[in-house]
Amino acid sequence: MSLLALALSLLLTADPTLKPVVVPEALLKVTAAPELSGLAWSSTLDRFLVVVDDTGRRDLGTAHTPLVLSLAPSGTLDETPVPISGISSLNDAESITPGPDGTFFLTTSHSPNKRGRTPASRRQLLHLALRGRALAVLGRLDLTGDDEASKLLRIARLPEGAASLDIEALAFHEGALFIGLKSPLTVEGGAAVILRLANPVAALREGRIPHDALTRWAALPLRLPLDGKAVCQGLSDMVFLADGSLVASSNVPKGSALDPGGALWWLPSPAKPSSPVLLHHFLGLKPEGVALAPSGSKLVVVFDRGAEEPRWAELPLPAAPLLAPSAGTPP
Repeated sequence: MSLLALALSLLLTADPTLKPVVVPEALLKVTAAPELSGLAWSSTLDRFLVVVDDTGRRDLGTAHTPLVLSLAPSGTLDETPVPISGISSLNDAESITPGPDGTFFLTTSHSPNKRGRTPASRRQLLHLALRGRALAVLGRLDLTGDDEASKLLRIARLPEGAASLDIEALAFHEGALFIGLKSPLTVEGGAAVILRLANPVAALREGRIPHDALTRWAALPLRLPLDGKAVCQGLSDMVFLADGSLVASSNVPKGSALDPGGALWWLPSPAKPSSPVLLHHFLGLKPEGVALAPSGSKLVVVFDRGAEEPRWAELPLPAAPLLAPSAGTPP
């Protein structure tokens, strides 16, 4: 067995230990049972900031309250959420990622709700800064505002007017913001598209995307086997590692007939982002968020389990030396 095959075999067969996320009763008094969607480490708070599908509580008339949750490295959510000032509501938050100078970027899905509507609260890309134990909005924009919906899909080389737009992944790297789509997938090949937004701080401050600032960066074929078929996946989160490589989590787009569970992927060379390496297939699970652990030496993955108790896991970082061609293997 080649070194490459052995390394991949070890990564794929080493089942990560899923740990429960402890949800305090006090937290459930102010917000819905958390469906974890994305996370980012805050060294200031010594906590992960976690975005969830639904905030507030409908029965209390506080649905879509602008807030995120905070998660200790031990896997326990804090009793008190972290509020967001500067917006009136937050609906279907999907990803949060560290930005420049201790700030964060957060996106909602920009997708229709169950009634087919896409209110403004679901169409937000935010630039946030910590102010004590609260987040303040520094800038914002709607990625589908005015003619931006067709512009975004046109740049992504996807069918314009697609009602299935679902944005679930963000990652900031070398001054640019990378935006990963869960759907739609490309017509040919069913690949997941990543867009690159140059100078996102200025774009969000101005509330618009400058000409040529948004470009198509990659289209990734993320396919998992199920019943002898290859099931195409969309992106659910992303994180750049210290060496510049990219780790991404994936799930099937909403409404897919087949669901083999989600996966974790690695792009060893983002300069050629076309051949993702499968790190782990999570059978029956939906990995929704991935981030670096506080030490930077591991990956932390959170899973959306609907009404069931949320779970999280730690996984080793992929290592380039392990995946280098073995002796006698053509490069």
